[in-house]
Amino acid sequence: MRILDRYLIKEMLLTWGAVTVVLLVIMIGNVLARTLSRVTDGSIAADYLVALVGLKSVGILVTLIPLSLYLGILLAHGRFYRDNEMTVMQACGVSWLDIVRPTAIIGMIGALIIALLTSFASPWAARSEQQLLVDMRERSALSALLPGRFVVSRDGSTVLFVEETSADKTQFNSVFMYRQREDELPVVDNARIVSYQSDRLTGDEYLIFTDGQTAIGVPGQSEYIVTDFKRQGVLRPKSARAAPNLRTKAKSVTQLLEENGSPEKAELQWRLSIPLAAFLLALLAVPLSYTSPRQGRFGKIAIAILIYIPYANLLVLARKWIAADVLPSWVGLWPVHLVTLTLVLVLLAHRHGWGWSMGKYRSETTLLNRSATGTA
Repeated sequence: MRILDRYLIKEMLLTWGAVTVVLLVIMIGNVLARTLSRVTDGSIAADYLVALVGLKSVGILVTLIPLSLYLGILLAHGRFYRDNEMTVMQACGVSWLDIVRPTAIIGMIGALIIALLTSFASPWAARSEQQLLVDMRERSALSALLPGRFVVSRDGSTVLFVEETSADKTQFNSVFMYRQREDELPVVDNARIVSYQSDRLTGDEYLIFTDGQTAIGVPGQSEYIVTDFKRQGVLRPKSARAAPNLRTKAKSVTQLLEENGSPEKAELQWRLSIPLAAFLLALLAVPLSYTSPRQGRFGKIAIAILIYIPYANLLVLARKWIAADVLPSWVGLWPVHLVTLTLVLVLLAHRHGWGWSMGKYRSETTLLNRSATGTA
C-alpha cells in the first residue's frame, strides 16, 4: 500500500471513529433517558436498566455506523480541501481513482462490520432483550415496587401499595394489597409489615403479612368478612410460561430462510441492504466533500444530510411495504440502492472525472498560449 493511501485511510478512520463515538453517546443517552422513565414509573425493575441499555446499544450500531461512516469520510475529505492538501495532490498528478480507492477500502471495512452486526450481534441482542423482558414480567411484582406508588400485576388481578421498602426489597412497611380471583370475592389485605419469601426447590413465592387485617367482600355492598391476624401467608400464583415468539429482527439468517414469509423476506433484504448502503454512502461522501478553502470542512454537511434522510427513509418504507405484501419481494430495496448508485457515479464523474480533466485541459491550454505568446 502506498504512503498516500495509508495517510488517507488513517485520517478517515480517525474521523470516522470520532463521529461514531459522538453519535453513540447521544443515542445511548436518549435510550437511557427513556429506560429511566420506565424505571421511575415502575414498569421496569432498576436492576434490568444496564442490561437493557447495553442490548439496545447493539441494535443502534446497525443504523448508526453507516451514518457515522458517511459523515466521517465527508469531514476527513473536507479537511483535505480546507488545508489545500487535495489541491497539492491534484497538482502532483493524483487522479480521482487514487482518492476513491482508499475510500472504497474504508467503505468495505464498514460494510463488513455492519454485515457481522446484522447477521449475528443484532439478532442475538434482540433475542436477549426479548427474553429479558419476559423474565422481568415473570418476576414477582415486588421487584418493581416503589414507595408511594400503586403497582398493578400484568393480568390486573392484584394491586400493591407500600409506604416504605427495605434496600433488598424483602421487607415492606404499611402495605395495602387488593386481590381479585375468578369466581371469588375480592380480598383487601393491609398489614404493618410484609416480608417476601421464595422456595428455592419449588420456585413458589410467598408474601408473609404480619399484624394486619383482611376484608373479603364486594365493593359498595355492606356484607364483609373482616379478619384480624397476627401472621398470614399469601401464595403468588404461577403463570404458565411458554417460550416467547421471536420477533422478526431477533431471528437468525437460517430461520429467516426457512420460514420465508413476507416479514422474513423484508428482514433478510434489510440485513443485506444496510452494508451495501454503508458502502454507497462512503463513495457518495467523496464528491460531496468538495469545498473551497473559504467554505471550511463543514460546508457540505447540510447537503449530505438532505441526501441521507430520503435514502434512509425510502429503505425503511420499502422494507415495510415488502413485509405488508404491498411491494413484491423480488423488487425489494434494490431500486433505492440503484438510484443512489447512479447519483454516486454521476457526482464522481462530474467532480473527479470531467472536472479534473477539464481543469488539466485549461491549464495545458493556458501554458501553450503563454508559450506561443512568449515565442512570438
